[in-house]
Amino acid sequence: MKRILLIAALFAGLLLAALPAAAQSTFTLPVSADGEATLTAFLPEHSSGRAILAFPGGGYRQTSIGNNAQWAPLYNGLGIAFFILKYRMPEGNPGTTVGDAEAAMRLIREHAAEWGVNPQQIGVMGTSAGGHLATTMATGAPAELRPAFQILFYPVITFGEGCHKGSRDNFLGERASDPAQIERYSSEKQVSADTPPAIIFANSDDRGVPPEFNAAAYYIAMTKQGCSASLHIYPEGGHGWTFASAYRYHDQAVAELTAWLQALPF
Repeated sequence: MKRILLIAALFAGLLLAALPAAAQSTFTLPVSADGEATLTAFLPEHSSGRAILAFPGGGYRQTSIGNNAQWAPLYNGLGIAFFILKYRMPEGNPGTTVGDAEAAMRLIREHAAEWGVNPQQIGVMGTSAGGHLATTMATGAPAELRPAFQILFYPVITFGEGCHKGSRDNFLGERASDPAQIERYSSEKQVSADTPPAIIFANSDDRGVPPEFNAAAYYIAMTKQGCSASLHIYPEGGHGWTFASAYRYHDQAVAELTAWLQALPF
C-alpha cells in the first residue's frame, strides 16, 4: 500500500510540473485504490461556486491531460473550479472507467465546502471519447452523482451506426457487437427528461466522429425530451482541436461557451 501511495505521489509531482501555473491552487489526488486514476484540481482565487469535471479523450486507449489543462485559466477566470480526471482504460470493462468518473464526482462533492464548490453546480466536460464518458454520466449516473450541466467537444455519442469504432471496441471489448450493450452505451438512446443542459461543439468535416451520428444526434435526442441544448457545428477544423488558438473558430467557440455558462439559471 505504501508503495502505491508513493507512486501516486511521484506521478502527481510530475503532472503538476507539466501543468500551467495560471491556476490559483493546483493539486492532484488519487481516485482509485491503485493510484492509477487521479484527479487534478485547478481552484480559482475567487469562486463562483461552480465546478467542471473534465474527461479527456483518447479513444478509451489513453487520456490527453495536457489538452484539457489549457482550459483551466479560462474557467478559473470565470470563478469556476476545474478538475481533470485521468481515468483508467476500460479494456472491455466499462465499469472500470465509469467507476472512476463516479468516484471523481463523489470526491468533489465530499470536499465541496473545502474547495469552494456548490455541490449542485458541478458540471462535466468531455472531449471526443471523454464526451462519451461525460454523457454516460449525464444520462446514467445515480441521481446523487448526476452533473448539473454538460460541455461537449466533438463527442463520441453513439456506439451504433456512425460510431468511432476504436472507442466502442476499447470500451466494450468482446461485447462490442452485442446489441444490448450498444444500446445501453449509445448516449443518444439514454437521454431522458432529467438529462442536464448541454452545449455541444463539432465540425462538419470531422470524419472520425461524424457529427450527424454523434453531436447532432445527441442534440436531437435532448430536444425531443424537452431538455436544454445548444449545438454549434462549424464548417471545418476536423477532430481534436480542443483549446488550440490556431483553430479557426477558437474565439467564436470560447465566446459561445462563456455566454452559455453565464446564462445558466444557477
